[in-house]
Amino acid sequence: MKILITGITGFLGSRLSELLRKREFEVSGSSRVGDTTRNIYATGDIDGHTHWQEIVSGCDVVIHAAGRAHILRDTETDITEAFMRVNCEATIKLAKDACAAGVKQFIFISSIGVNGENRQLQVISEMSTPNPLSPYALSKYEAEKQLLEIFKDTEMGITIIRPALICGPGAPGNIERLLKLVASGLPLPFKHVNNVRGMASLDNVCDFIIHCINHPLAKGEIFVFSDEDELSIEEIANTMSAGMNKKTRLIAVPPLLLKVLLTMFGKRKIYEQLFSSLSIDASKSRNFMKWQPVITIRDSLFAAGQAFHKDKK
Repeated sequence: MKILITGITGFLGSRLSELLRKREFEVSGSSRVGDTTRNIYATGDIDGHTHWQEIVSGCDVVIHAAGRAHILRDTETDITEAFMRVNCEATIKLAKDACAAGVKQFIFISSIGVNGENRQLQVISEMSTPNPLSPYALSKYEAEKQLLEIFKDTEMGITIIRPALICGPGAPGNIERLLKLVASGLPLPFKHVNNVRGMASLDNVCDFIIHCINHPLAKGEIFVFSDEDELSIEEIANTMSAGMNKKTRLIAVPPLLLKVLLTMFGKRKIYEQLFSSLSIDASKSRNFMKWQPVITIRDSLFAAGQAFHKDKK
């Protein structure tokens, strides 16, 4: 079976490619910059005009992991349009070219952000009403809706996976920033913070994607995805620091005070990401699909800390 992974050089795509090859799938990929020695096609910046015909030719399954993620210092004049161009328009063009080429399954890697952010005391599941709040989440949700509508009567099955924040060795973004914070040795105000954060282990996400390949129950379905255990920010920091073989310096600071201070300095988003709760019911992936995790979130966080410490030596 031939699998195409878009964004194959990224954090998720590279690990997924490695695991698929170990299971003897024929894997090709795409990225901005190609590499013919590794069967990776160059696409440049993708949008609704990207030509995918040659890239998807002969493929059985397309796993679309490429996309525009959050950028700290975004220079785009119209951020919403930029996200739509890459995460929605490019996705639909890829899916149309894939369907025309006879691809049987299109797996779209979306985001838990489609369901909203930091819903205190509310558990997110596939039954939750979508509530995308950011341009990134809005673009993913619009792509989901169009995929399900446009291809509902075709032979190409659509599978949508909304992973929580993905954690593992080499994780970018918020995980990398938290690792740097933990490694700094600074006292962190995480002690006794009573929150829970749903996260997804990299190897579990990859294994579930592989489980969905050619699975009859996966077609036409949406899956929210996270590990079963949900940890507080205190537990997350302590587990990362254990991987670094060091002790975290944690102090207790009233959460309300932190919220006020961070809001005053325009950092309200940081407060929500670290101290708010995000609880996810991903039991559908385990019960409906009969899938079992291959790693725990604690082991993933430990491994992330271990890899970060090793890289900084």
